[in-house]
Amino acid sequence: MGSFTCLVHTAQSPRTGGFKAPLPSYCIPALAGAPQTRAVHYPVRVSTSADPYAEYRRRLKHRQTIVIGGVLAVMAVLTVVCLMIWSGLLPAIYDPGFSTAEDDTESLVQPCPPTDATTVDITSIPVNVYNGTDTTGLAGGVADTLGDAGLTVNSTADWPMGDYSGEVQLTTSPAGLTNAYTLRQAFTGTVIVQIDETQEATDPTVSVVLGDQYSTGILSAEEIGQLKSGETISAPAGCVAATTAPEETAAAEEG
Repeated sequence: MGSFTCLVHTAQSPRTGGFKAPLPSYCIPALAGAPQTRAVHYPVRVSTSADPYAEYRRRLKHRQTIVIGGVLAVMAVLTVVCLMIWSGLLPAIYDPGFSTAEDDTESLVQPCPPTDATTVDITSIPVNVYNGTDTTGLAGGVADTLGDAGLTVNSTADWPMGDYSGEVQLTTSPAGLTNAYTLRQAFTGTVIVQIDETQEATDPTVSVVLGDQYSTGILSAEEIGQLKSGETISAPAGCVAATTAPEETAAAEEG
């Protein structure tokens, strides 16, 4: 049997440089008298898969994009919702139920005006103006308006009782209730009338107490001067007779 010369091809690993399984070989008959040759290996470089580190970085970048994008989307939605709540387009999710100054004044029982009482000439009412807040000059501004309208302002000072959480409170004696309800017309906000137990029963002076909720709620001097006398005074809802007003007020505050 004649001899054959074979050419064997093997694949070389691009990472290790070693040889892997051989590829198909080709053999041809050797000529008589020809020298014997060894198999010749021809390394063939084969393609490999993608770099695993590059694949890891690609997946990590994809996850980071999803996470960061999700966080930004949630923040954008929360910002829009907060703006809508702040602007009043949406109701607040949670209401802490803090008490307000208006709620505090609503619990006060007011004394009724005298039966069939009518308003008097507003310029005949003597007044004191007190500042029941930390706002400097608040009482002075109201006193100036009342003085320009023709009223007699006896004093302007900080309220001796401290802070007042309402808007406007008028205090007087039982004899000054008609004056208080007449002066009430000069203010545009919520006005509470109360009996001052420290004041002499026959003193017609009305003390104006400005509270935290007050915000320029007074007519102009010209408008105050145009208020007419002889107008019927309407009694506030739930009022009590002046002789029992202090007791009822104290009971309401204790309750």
